[in-house]
Parts: sequence; structure tokens; C-alpha cells
Amino acid sequence: MHTRLFPCLILPLLLVVTAILCPRPALGEPVTVMTYNVENMFDVFDDPYTDDEGTDIKRRDEIERIAAAIRSADADIVVFQELENEYLLQAMVQTFLADEGYTYIAAQRTNSGRGINLGVISRFPITRLTSHRFRDLTHPDAPGQAWRFARDAMQITLEVHGETVHVFNLHLKSNSSRPGDENSKLWRTAEAMMVKSLIRGLLAEDPEAYVLAMGDFNSNYWVDPRQQRDWPATAFLRAAEPDGSHLLIDAHEGLSHEERVTIPGDDRYPPATFDYVYASPALAARLVEGSAFIINDPGLVGGSDHYPTGAVYDIGD
Repeated sequence: MHTRLFPCLILPLLLVVTAILCPRPALGEPVTVMTYNVENMFDVFDDPYTDDEGTDIKRRDEIERIAAAIRSADADIVVFQELENEYLLQAMVQTFLADEGYTYIAAQRTNSGRGINLGVISRFPITRLTSHRFRDLTHPDAPGQAWRFARDAMQITLEVHGETVHVFNLHLKSNSSRPGDENSKLWRTAEAMMVKSLIRGLLAEDPEAYVLAMGDFNSNYWVDPRQQRDWPATAFLRAAEPDGSHLLIDAHEGLSHEERVTIPGDDRYPPATFDYVYASPALAARLVEGSAFIINDPGLVGGSDHYPTGAVYDIGD
């Protein structure tokens, strides 16, 4: 009798021992994050302190399409670039997303002379907003030159299912040339260097910190042979540290160049990838497999010249 029972007893015992020695990572709740450059989202009221007179206001039907894309993604946290102010975000939520639970809405003024700012809507509590717009930026290839962020690196701290999540909402320098800086490559990379330094500081304090860098990086994913440019800002953000580790991991890494295009292009510009979702190692480990997305459905886009981009992470235990 004991001999016959032994196989029945040993298997459960082995399973218990395995569970103790090799526990499965606890899965949290799926949280969808998204970034959207909403292309000159201005209201009907003129701001006399910005150079926005030559920019058309964002039409109601365009705002409705932007809201439709957010609704289709069921995004929990959405960061915006090229937004005029917080009141426009509030109006969009109240008019088109009133039942979606976006209780937390914020925007911050940036260094942009045109008045294109950064904003966020969230279903989770925002506990802190930090601006880095006054930081001095340098680049080793431009001795004596100093910049500030062309817009800002808006740092949003949220409480998500009991976890602290730091989101850097970025709109890096455009590709317009400056004296001695073709396509603003040095300036844009100096911005990326500062962002990475800020994230490095967070991870030095807590290697398991949940950090996201999202937005319009104005930096293509690959070298475009038609324009003979290189795009070091994104390459710098993705680059390994001296010890071989990575501070930021691209949610869309597995997609082909064609699949990850976020700007469809036109007669002047070829298609490009400017919009990204990067996560710190601890958060990247919780990326839901296959969840990275780019919304390019003609029925959901049209309110901007960019496609909304995002991914889903399991957060919390």
C-alpha cells in the first residue's frame, strides 16, 4: 500500500518545494500607457505672450478623433505633446471622455516660444509634477555651448496600484538646423543625455524603480539613407551603460521599421518613427507580451500628423 501511494505523495511535495525555491513573479494589474503628439492643439483664445498667431486652432472634429483614439486604446495614462494648456485637456475629457475615469488632468508650460506645452491625463493619482526646463544642457562635441530644453522633460509621479511610477513626458528638439548644429542633432542629444542622467539618478536610489520615458523624441529609429542623417538621441537613450546594463528598454523593439512608423509622412517628409515608449528594467520586465501598439487606423487618426503609441505593463502585486 505504501509503495503504491509513494508516487502520489512525492509529486505534490516536489511542486511545493519548487514553488518555494522558484516562485513565479507576481502579476499585477494591466496598465495601458500612451503618448500622443496632438499637433498644435490650440484653443480659440489667443495667448498674447506666445507666438501662436500663425497657427490654426484645433477643430472640434479633430479633438473628437484624438479622444476616439484614446478611448479605443482604453489608455490609463496618456501624455501629450504640442498642447496649449490644461483647460483644453479638461474640455476634451469633459466633452468626449466624460465616462472614462480621467480624474487627474495636468499641463505644464514649457520653453516653447510657440506655446506648445506638455500635458497628461490619468486614471491614477498624480502625486507630483516636476519641471526640468531650467536645467543647463551641454554636449561634449560642442565645448562652450549651453542649451536648455527646447520644451521640457515633464516628470510626472503617479501612484499606480500601490506602486510609484515616474513618467518623463518628452518633446525633444525639432530637426530645424541651428548655427553649427545641423538638424539640431547636438542640442537634441544634449536633452537626451540630461534625461538619461535624471533616470540614472532615480535608479541609483532604487534599482527596482518603475520609470517610463515617453513622447516625441524627434529622432528616428534608424538611419534614413534618403536624408543621410544619423539620429543619436534615441540611440543614446537605448545605449548600454559601461557595465553592459540598460537603463531604458524600448517597448516596440520587436517591431519592424515599417510596423513602428509613427509619422506617416507626406510630400515633404518620408515616413518616420519619432514617438516611443521606453521603460526601466524593472518595469520592462512587466511588459505584457505583444501589447506594444501604434494606432494607425484611418478611422481613429486624423486629428494629428503623429500616430498615438503605447504599451501595457502589469503593475502592482
